[in-house]
Amino acid sequence: MPKEQGGQVRAIALTAYAGDFNQQQALSAGFQQHVSKPVEPEELIRAIVVLLEGSQMTTLP
Repeated sequence: MPKEQGGQVRAIALTAYAGDFNQQQALSAGFQQHVSKPVEPEELIRAIVVLLEGSQMTTLP
């Protein structure tokens, strides 16, 4: 979608599914990152910072 219609929304998929297949599904769906639960607060903050900086990091350990 065009930016005017919400097509440029940055988002992190935070899921309980940690497999490569699940990561690829999330990224294919339009998420910029995939983080699996459980996640430490510091890791989530780092993922948010990366997202806000515009980096395309795909997953966090």
